[in-house]
Amino acid sequence: MRGLYLNCTNGSIPVSSSYVASNSILMNLPDDIGVEHGSLVYNPKEWSCQPEVRVGEQYFAIAGWFVYEGRRNCLDSLSLALIKSGIQVLNDIEAGSFIIYWWNGVEGTVVNDYMGLSTHYIDLKSEGLRVAPSVQCLYQPLVHTINPMLKSILDKKEHLFGDHTLYNGIERLSPGSGYSESDKEEYLSLAKEDALPLDELVCQVGRLVDRWPVKHRLLPISGGLDSRFILASNHFEFGFTYGPETSPERKIASHFQSEFQQYHSYNYIDTPKLDIEDALLREVAFGVHKKITPSLFSNYDYVSKQFPQADFFFDGYIGDALQRGTYIQLKGALGELLRVFPFLYRFKLSAKFLMCRRYKELDVDEFAFLFADFTDKTQHLKLNAYQKVTFYEALYGRGARNIVFGGNVLVSQIFTSVSPFTSKSVFNSLLHHDFSEAVSYKTIKQLWSKVNRKYRKVPVESGYSLMTPRLVIPYIQLLFRLMLHFIPSRANYSVTLKRKGSKSYNES
Repeated sequence: MRGLYLNCTNGSIPVSSSYVASNSILMNLPDDIGVEHGSLVYNPKEWSCQPEVRVGEQYFAIAGWFVYEGRRNCLDSLSLALIKSGIQVLNDIEAGSFIIYWWNGVEGTVVNDYMGLSTHYIDLKSEGLRVAPSVQCLYQPLVHTINPMLKSILDKKEHLFGDHTLYNGIERLSPGSGYSESDKEEYLSLAKEDALPLDELVCQVGRLVDRWPVKHRLLPISGGLDSRFILASNHFEFGFTYGPETSPERKIASHFQSEFQQYHSYNYIDTPKLDIEDALLREVAFGVHKKITPSLFSNYDYVSKQFPQADFFFDGYIGDALQRGTYIQLKGALGELLRVFPFLYRFKLSAKFLMCRRYKELDVDEFAFLFADFTDKTQHLKLNAYQKVTFYEALYGRGARNIVFGGNVLVSQIFTSVSPFTSKSVFNSLLHHDFSEAVSYKTIKQLWSKVNRKYRKVPVESGYSLMTPRLVIPYIQLLFRLMLHFIPSRANYSVTLKRKGSKSYNES
């Protein structure tokens, strides 16, 4: 796996290590920076030189990418800022998915991106900093025991929450945090006064996309609005869509295929599965994930072979949650009622009620454990209940521990993965808006108001377009949801795969 290894090696994950050996560079860290053994596996298409810098006695190494002061991967400038101002300066990073090791001449510190997209784990029972991108690299049978409650939760939800793993003593690095041998410091700061008008965000996304050369950009385009918003912001050389031949996403995406120099659509389930996929996913999912979408990694590999010049993969992660408030939407009869009559959200459902419904599989004690974590992670934030639920799910819940795993973590073994909706200005602006307006489609009207009409007039897979009157949308969506589930030819790829089933990769 690509990432940072401190006081451990990637020898315990041989399949994934062997896979990335062909497209990555293994860099051993110096022996004078406070670790017995350290290495870093990085993407040479992202870094033309080794991602490390020395400033006097201080040393910095990074896995991943970042944009700071309008420049991509300017580690020299960022290092000087860290020395001068400490890790709080990382609030000025515009976007990124990274983990940094910083040796100040006396003590080492590991610090990650504010969204936790880089997804690394730490051994809390080790005397020194012991960090890796896979739990399997840290796990020691005589040291780390299975937590029975977390095992039950993992079995029920197929992913965990917070910073927990299956094992006592091993945790995910908390988003926006720095860890030293003696301390943990959080730096993430989100402020309403920094929020931008929603109609300016498409330009913010476009400026971020500009940090990568257009000839190497790849965009998966679906039937939804997340990838379309990214497409509307800038130019992309390569694009693709997967799904059954008659699926809504392929029909809708075909409207935009002329936007790409090269475009490919295909049936997801017809692509050849890699012989190593099951073994690779067992290594990557160890202790944190129960099931993975069938052939997901094989499809990323397949796409990389279709577009060998594509190095930078742009992903719409969390766009739906921020544009349409999907993290406060519910399933079942109540959820359908709220979708048809979204004004009911004005009655201010509590965070506890929403979380209880979203995690209804948990028993009383398990939910109490979850909600205590939710409270701990959100009580200091100046956010309302809807905003707190969205924040938690994005950084600690379903988004961070499930979707990021299947997207950013797996994609990053092949490409640089860029999620524009997680850039600081976009995430902060959308997080601080009124989510009761998101679920009633006011937000998307504002967000898309300055976007070219050709992107707004094409319907999404649930039937409405951005030109559709807002009050009519819930009824159109209800009709299309019924068609999606009861007319086989209308099934999208996610419904098709759900019928096919996913495979478990939890061996415990």
